[in-house]
Amino acid sequence: MRKKHRGIPVMVMSGLLAMALGGCGGGTSSESGAEGKSSQEAGGSSKGPSDKPVELTVYSAPGDSEESWNERFGDPIRKKFPNISFKFINPRNNDAQKLPNLIVAGTTIDLYYESIGGFFVNVPQYNLQYDLTPLIKQNNIDLDSFEPTLIEAMKNNSGGQIWGLPVNNNNMVMYYNKDIFDRFGVAYPKDGMTWDEAIEMSQQFNKTEEGRKYAGLAVSPNHIIRMNPFSLPVVDAKTNKSTFADEKWKTLLQTMFVRPAASEGYKDKIRSLGNKLPYATEFTRTQDLAMYVHQSNLPFIDSTYQTTNFDMVSFPTFKDMPGIGSQAYPTYFAIPANSEHKEEAFQAIQYLVSGEYQMEYSKKGVMPVLKDESYKKVFATETRYTNVNFAAVFRNQFAPIPNKTNYDGIAEGALTSQLIDLSLNNTDLNSVLRKAEEDANNKIETEKAKK
Repeated sequence: MRKKHRGIPVMVMSGLLAMALGGCGGGTSSESGAEGKSSQEAGGSSKGPSDKPVELTVYSAPGDSEESWNERFGDPIRKKFPNISFKFINPRNNDAQKLPNLIVAGTTIDLYYESIGGFFVNVPQYNLQYDLTPLIKQNNIDLDSFEPTLIEAMKNNSGGQIWGLPVNNNNMVMYYNKDIFDRFGVAYPKDGMTWDEAIEMSQQFNKTEEGRKYAGLAVSPNHIIRMNPFSLPVVDAKTNKSTFADEKWKTLLQTMFVRPAASEGYKDKIRSLGNKLPYATEFTRTQDLAMYVHQSNLPFIDSTYQTTNFDMVSFPTFKDMPGIGSQAYPTYFAIPANSEHKEEAFQAIQYLVSGEYQMEYSKKGVMPVLKDESYKKVFATETRYTNVNFAAVFRNQFAPIPNKTNYDGIAEGALTSQLIDLSLNNTDLNSVLRKAEEDANNKIETEKAKK
């Protein structure tokens, strides 16, 4: 029987990148734990809202809708600080609203937010960087209260400065379709599985049943490359050359794409999809994919999870790296250098990273950026999902986040474009990595020549 989910409806925010949902909030002293000390943890002391009305211009790099912005950020900030209002800019499908054109037009942005995948490319490229360190010290924000890798990644990518604070977070987990497991009579996965165990389990599903082709395990290619547990950058930040000669890339691809697709049944599934790897559609829509490794926020941004009898376990680990999961994938909020309302903009950010806000939105399924266990214990408790193993989100330790470059997207594309042929055994690992390295380096040189 399909499990029915009850409770408060989850917020579906289609604008946030399938990338990056996480949570972030001074609070009351009437409750114990982090919520009780929230005015001191991360958020520090606040000067209180100014009586002077101010309009902050917000730029949504992910292309969120204004509705989702208000639901997640705007309304809570306005409730806390009634003098603050927002002018919201969404560049999606609107060239005039894209950064280069706004800069030419002289538009001033007060709040800029983007996931880590693009933040360290666009912020310096458009000269938006502004070091928040003085404001952080002035307002007594405790950086040690954040998940360490989120702050380390910021400092490592900005020469030691703090261009933004993490407000959302994300990582990777393994989902499984309980109906498919029940159909095949296979015991459910468990937290703490290794990749060897998960792959062995997956082989039981790579077959055709009653004319329907099933697949056992699929891993999101882009996300596993960006968030790989080996902390491999795709481009070396010092040389601007691809890193695909590193032997660990071979281990990663062998584990994520070669071994799961070893059987003819899996290859038949790829061919039946028109030479595509099984992905989101096969997990929640056609429901013929048993296990799916992707970001942990999917149940809260993809409504098809509401009609899928799913559960989750922790991201599988390599046996020689016990307890090390994927990298984190935070979204940072920044104040561009030319903002005329830096104090007010920082006041808004300070609230979003305070314990009060963090606690409230962790309950709604937004992964907290503060490390105290109390924020994790309440995760997703006020969503429609019951009896889902959300503790799996926090079981593993985050892998360190490597430095980002302007050319990561180029290198990533050079590798992902070959993964279907690799899975179908039309090519071998050495050839894939050699070609990816050559293509990436050539395209990077071409791009560099344009500047």
